[in-house]
Amino acid sequence: MRRSDFRRGNFNRLGGLVNRSLEEMGLRHKIMQYQAVIKWKQVVGTHIAAVTVAERIQEGILYVCCKSSAWANECTFHKQHIIKELNKAAGSKVVTDIRFSSRGFKKALEASLAANKPNIPKDDIEAVEIDLLASELAQKVASISPSEELAKRIAHAVLTSKKLEKSKLENGWRKCSMCNNLHDGKSDICDNCK
Repeated sequence: MRRSDFRRGNFNRLGGLVNRSLEEMGLRHKIMQYQAVIKWKQVVGTHIAAVTVAERIQEGILYVCCKSSAWANECTFHKQHIIKELNKAAGSKVVTDIRFSSRGFKKALEASLAANKPNIPKDDIEAVEIDLLASELAQKVASISPSEELAKRIAHAVLTSKKLEKSKLENGWRKCSMCNNLHDGKSDICDNCK
């Protein structure tokens, strides 16, 4: 297959294949729901994002911790607009309601920061050895790129991701039994799926 073929729609076919696969595995809706959690800061803006944490989404209900009851009350006034914008950002109607709470903000904020900043030094990640299969996967994924420089960066990103995953698993992290994401909790289910 020529690299120029990708400019003619093969990326669209690849995207369609991924969408169909996710649909068949029953994960597409969950991923779209999780987009609402991920895009929370982008949708509400920096001012509100500084005093709120989107914790999880369950059965269409987004649970958000607020720094105080005053902020929870203020966010309630904007609920319908936020729901509309979150659904727009997620690409589907995945949020039906938002529950704002002023309880557990500090714990939710710490969990959010810990999830986004793993305590594994960069040098340690580079030292992690991965199997040949993961290396071949990185090269295969990178080979679809029309640019050599982009292909190198994609391969490096995939390898780093695999190394980080292996390092986390070796340091006590677990895969969630529902969504398969890594988490550092004690249970088999991550906080997002609870």
